[in-house]
Amino acid sequence: MSSDGGRRQLLYALRLLLRPLARLLIRAGIRFDEFAALVRGVYVESAIRDGTGSPGIPTRERIGAITGVTRRQVNYFIDNEGVLPTADPTLAAALTEVLHKWHTNPRYAGPYGIPLELELASPPNRCFRSLVAQVDPTLDSAIALEELLRLGAVIASGDTHFRAVSRTLMMPDPTSTQLIEHLGRTLPRLAATLEYNMDPKRRDKRLERFVTADSGLASELLPDFEEHVRTRATDFLVDVDNWLAPHAAVDDGNAADRVDTGVNVFLYAGPVVKEPPLSSLLNAHDQPPIQKNQ
Repeated sequence: MSSDGGRRQLLYALRLLLRPLARLLIRAGIRFDEFAALVRGVYVESAIRDGTGSPGIPTRERIGAITGVTRRQVNYFIDNEGVLPTADPTLAAALTEVLHKWHTNPRYAGPYGIPLELELASPPNRCFRSLVAQVDPTLDSAIALEELLRLGAVIASGDTHFRAVSRTLMMPDPTSTQLIEHLGRTLPRLAATLEYNMDPKRRDKRLERFVTADSGLASELLPDFEEHVRTRATDFLVDVDNWLAPHAAVDDGNAADRVDTGVNVFLYAGPVVKEPPLSSLLNAHDQPPIQKNQ
């Protein structure tokens, strides 16, 4: 870090970042000791995979020195593959791509990008089953359809046909594994973009822009502002989605040359008042014990 001021700003930014994450962790029943163990492992992982800032292959001693993690703990995370948490992917990414192709592929979309009504299995080259097979041949089309119907992105049209009524996949259950997976994808993308742009070795900077209301916005105007942003952002994202459509991944044997990329848009609304000291928010009877002189 270039200065004490920069270090303090980074620690303060980290505090602000951790607040919503801590709320989520506490709500999910994840204790601090679990979180702390995870952070130690991530420090070790990052030092190895992303580099220590020094040339050459890092040593275990060097990793311990720059991360502050003990040598025993460094050895534990290096020598025990699988101790850091992983999770199997949900159907969210595949279902999102199904909706994308339904709206953009000429075989499944009519004029102006209006998705055609599809039957489950016929005709063989233009049905819901063939659409799912384009995305993932191993995915059971009946399961995919059931999930899209449950989420409201697809509705039945008569006895045999189905119609896509949404271009995006919305998760109504705030505790669903799909929504948690979305959190795990979105926050790292934003953090990686910010870190990339702060790296002095990166001369090219990635797109990261924001608009904020100077001196804040009257609270009664927030719903109108959100509706305006939602409409304009949807138009913009549909345009980006249409641009990506003809460049969608194909089985051309060059998967290693393809980059996982895209654009995220979100609206934020911060606290409107200055937060009081922590001690004032506790029960008056919940005071620390008086320390007696020994």
